[in-house]
Amino acid sequence: MWKAGRATAAHTYLGGTVALRRLLVLATTAAVVLGLTPAAHAGEPPLKAVATASSEPSARHTATKTTDGNPRTSWRAGREQNQWLTLDLGAISTINRFVLSWGRECGRVFEVQTSPDGIYWNEIHRTSIGNGGTIDRDDLTANGRFIRVYLERPCYDSYEIPEFQVYGKPGVVDVTPPNPPAGLRATASTATSVRLEWTPAADNVQVVAYDIYNSGAFVKTVDGGATNNNNVTRLNPNTPYSFYVNARDAAGNVSQASNTVNITTPPAVVDNEPPSVPTNVRAVPTANGVALTWTASTDNVGVASYAVFREGAQAGTSATPNATISGLAANTAYAFTVKAIDTSGKSSAFTEPVAVTTTRGRDAVGQMTRVVADTDVPWGLEFLPDGSALYAQRDSADVVRVTRTGEKTVVGHVPNVVSTDGEGGLLGVERRGEWIYLYHTSPTDNRLVRMRLADGKLTDHQVLLTGAPRNKFHNGGRLRFGPDGKLYIATGDGQVPQFAQDLNSLGGKVLRVNPDGSVPRDNPFPGKYVYSYGHRNVQGLAFDSRGRLWEAEFGNSIMDEVNLIKPGGNYGWPACEGTAGACDEPTFVKPQWTSPVSAASPSGLTIVNDVLYLAALRGQKLYRMPITRQGLGAPTSYFEGHYGRLRTVERSPDGGLWLTTSNGDKDSIPHNSTTVLMHVALR
Repeated sequence: MWKAGRATAAHTYLGGTVALRRLLVLATTAAVVLGLTPAAHAGEPPLKAVATASSEPSARHTATKTTDGNPRTSWRAGREQNQWLTLDLGAISTINRFVLSWGRECGRVFEVQTSPDGIYWNEIHRTSIGNGGTIDRDDLTANGRFIRVYLERPCYDSYEIPEFQVYGKPGVVDVTPPNPPAGLRATASTATSVRLEWTPAADNVQVVAYDIYNSGAFVKTVDGGATNNNNVTRLNPNTPYSFYVNARDAAGNVSQASNTVNITTPPAVVDNEPPSVPTNVRAVPTANGVALTWTASTDNVGVASYAVFREGAQAGTSATPNATISGLAANTAYAFTVKAIDTSGKSSAFTEPVAVTTTRGRDAVGQMTRVVADTDVPWGLEFLPDGSALYAQRDSADVVRVTRTGEKTVVGHVPNVVSTDGEGGLLGVERRGEWIYLYHTSPTDNRLVRMRLADGKLTDHQVLLTGAPRNKFHNGGRLRFGPDGKLYIATGDGQVPQFAQDLNSLGGKVLRVNPDGSVPRDNPFPGKYVYSYGHRNVQGLAFDSRGRLWEAEFGNSIMDEVNLIKPGGNYGWPACEGTAGACDEPTFVKPQWTSPVSAASPSGLTIVNDVLYLAALRGQKLYRMPITRQGLGAPTSYFEGHYGRLRTVERSPDGGLWLTTSNGDKDSIPHNSTTVLMHVALR
């Protein structure tokens, strides 16, 4: 059992008491299932430990100097009061002793903490009267894979630790995940709930829990024996859901996903009465848009949304009695109609058309024109020197070249790409010279490869990096070359949240890689690809004019994030989602912008003239946010509800944008989607 102590924060993730129960399961079963035994005797060598992270990533003050056995080398921290240094023991271990040796600069107030997963920390030693020298605690009974010194006030101006040694007994690590659960089915449903059942998953030790997801968002955890009569509640009436289940064992290994069950909850009541027709529609034009307002409809149950049509085709949606239709041609006549839709899906009649003519000139986000349609899911998008572009078809694993006039040619097929019946497949695309870099899901992982583009065809397939976790969802995938010539890779946590905090895992990270696939010498954690960590599912990467890296990622059910990436920064997942959860941990980097998940689900990200453009899937819109000295300015949204889910946005050679849709993209079946690549003019 864990030795009692004060936690450093009110730790919750993935659902309050469930999270605490997960922690207790991991902590209590580790000693039993993994066969841990107490007590290294005096004189035994310390456990093999790797100093993987610290608040001071400088190569001159590298963390590894505390575990090199040389008391003449040391880790040094800056003058800030809150500093920290983490060791990774490689496996959950019993810890009965540590020896902490201070240099000339010591810690007046500090504590030593352990953690099973690098997320939740438990105090095993604390002092507020530290005065340097060597501290040897040999009376401990603690467990954990990670141990850190958390420094709150220096004796003088800063901190210096020549050696940090940990003694105990390493545990046996179970690295085999359970088999995927099978036979998932819905046995009953109401307007606000569904009952799920499945066949138990097999594991080499024991399945201790099942995690239920809806389209990649965590819903709830149930015990390992509960495969029948599992009720998911608090659903919305008349709403589609896509449920699947992952099995988890006592060591924290997570299976691949079960089959998916798609259901639509029935209406809350039998409602045969449509809403009233909206009235008093008014239109105010700009050069490339029209702002519409109207008097709200009424309904016997409730109005859910409004749909705006232009000459018979849907042009936008809104939950309120107003909408802005963007991407129109300047100095052009249009006619719009509006209808209301209630919570049962009943629609009112259309309003009378309202005629309006756009003005001359160009808006900040100008006219939208179609480049080409596609039947697959266009994911990564990269321009070539001649102005044409390459894009990845996620489900077919083909790479397609398309010209500005919409002429398409398949330039190659990427081998070993598999789908996940979710978000996996052929994802990011980047170019450096003759090499085309691609990120994709394989049968065992997510990986980076490159292929040579010669005479209009892809050849010379090379695997550069393997081992990023894969699952049905949370595969990441975006690639971006930085101004430093390094390749930055967005990864997801593979539906194993603790991977995001594990610096030995490639999951839940932004990775920084040399073009040949090797580790850059100046990465923040020596010898590691990790550039930043604590991410859930990174989807967008872009650099501004100052060379700073911006990142967008999916939240679970509360907040999506846009972050300004700091080398070595910890962005908090899974303890912190946006600004919700245990976000008071001082080592976490706060997001620059957050949004409710229902309004965004951000994917592609690009920057043009220090204005950030963000494509939103669930929000079905394009966000525009100026980059300011304070961070990000107020967002403006465009194209909401007009084109459906928006996946990728990239700067085009003419200074505008290319934007891709992502409709019908959840089943990973090649060529069964309805998607479009579009050009957006910018002022």
